[in-house]
Amino acid sequence: MAQSNKTNIKDLTIYQKSLEIFKLSRHIASYITHDKDVIAMHTSKNYLDKYADKLVIDSLELVPKIVETENETNHILKLKYAKSLRFFIDRLYSNTKHLETNKTNSSDFIKLLRIEIKKLRIIHRLYVKSLIQQN
Repeated sequence: MAQSNKTNIKDLTIYQKSLEIFKLSRHIASYITHDKDVIAMHTSKNYLDKYADKLVIDSLELVPKIVETENETNHILKLKYAKSLRFFIDRLYSNTKHLETNKTNSSDFIKLLRIEIKKLRIIHRLYVKSLIQQN
């Protein structure tokens, strides 16, 4: 039973888009910080490194939240968890705005990420609606 649940999670559009956004965020952060790892970005005093770290960490938090939502059996909590994903999506978008205003040589990549985050917002909205309709 648990195995089929994991397969279903991997097939979810919101899960797949979240993985794409994490990969893209990590590549952008690597480009901006000249291949620093997450710990080096976190401990850095550089403003751009801090925002790159936030970008990676926030995008990394999406996937476990989706899994937590899908594994929840209580419908009310499941809907609450699903709605809370919007917080991370909005924070990601905000971090891209900070990076774009301060780092011009990566603005094309950041614009691409922002487009993907907008797509994730739409997918998220549809995901929450589908959970509401299941009730």
